[in-house]
Amino acid sequence: MASSIIFMTLALVAAIVPVSVMGTEFMVGDDKGWTLNFDYQAWAEGKQFYVGDKLVFKYPGGAHNVLKVNGTGFQECVAPAGTVALTTGNDVITLLTPGRKWYICGVGKHCASGNMKLVITVLPKMESPEPEPAPAPAAAEASAAGGSIVPRYYASIMAVLGVIATVMFLCLLLFFPTMASSIIFVTLALLAAFGPATVMGIEFMVGDDRGWTLNFDYQAWAEGKQFYVGDKLVFMYPQGAHNVLKVNGTGFQQCAAPAGTVALTTGSDVIPLLTPGRKWYICGIGNHCAAGNMKLVITVLPKTDSPTPTHAPAPAPVPAPAPAAAKC
Repeated sequence: MASSIIFMTLALVAAIVPVSVMGTEFMVGDDKGWTLNFDYQAWAEGKQFYVGDKLVFKYPGGAHNVLKVNGTGFQECVAPAGTVALTTGNDVITLLTPGRKWYICGVGKHCASGNMKLVITVLPKMESPEPEPAPAPAAAEASAAGGSIVPRYYASIMAVLGVIATVMFLCLLLFFPTMASSIIFVTLALLAAFGPATVMGIEFMVGDDRGWTLNFDYQAWAEGKQFYVGDKLVFMYPQGAHNVLKVNGTGFQQCAAPAGTVALTTGSDVIPLLTPGRKWYICGIGNHCAAGNMKLVITVLPKTDSPTPTHAPAPAPVPAPAPAAAKC
């Protein structure tokens, strides 16, 4: 009887908990493909990219290429020395590691003038969370962010344990009603002690000790960080020297806020991240955005049972020369 209960329990858990997630193939730019003067930031907005997914860059062979770069290379439209360009016109890039990924076209000024640049955040597979960060780095990140980090794995683990416990209790109730009734009190006590807890949001000080200021690389600052619904951004600056404007992808590229956008001007502006998706922020004073690089773009992730590490993984190896299908 006990073996029957165990088999039934495992079968139900297998049916409820996903075992694998098929990768998705994203055609970059959809029907436009990889081309000049297309807003790839807007295209990526709202999309979720996971390990195992693929990016397909379609373009006429010889007209463009694809270069995988870092945050600085993305900002400057320059690939690091030794970067191998993909040039087939049907370049397939498999996303093998989580974290921030940047891609540009290296032909002429296609990146700087033609907007042929794409940045995405790759998430771990839903069914296989990354290992929990060691206590010391987690504490350091909490101190730097000005808040406390509650491991995002807790909700995932408790959800699975809750499913298993529920199935086992139902089996006991069916086959051993006397025993089941005797453990109700213990079950309730355990649920009270270890039930799902509210995951605290993290407060990110934009620019860390530099704050919101001129000539700081905010793309590099955001690299490797994971922003979730419920987190907060804090923009610190001398009041009157700068401001903060929330814009869209086009406004970010052009350093221009849509009509009616209200500027934050307190010098200690706190912005709660209430919805998932792409978020863009600029300074609207003078040329602070265009010339002073006061612009920030992040991807806010939904609260899910699929945690991601706060720090970026080690850089992926450079792909082999001119492959038809490359891995990053």
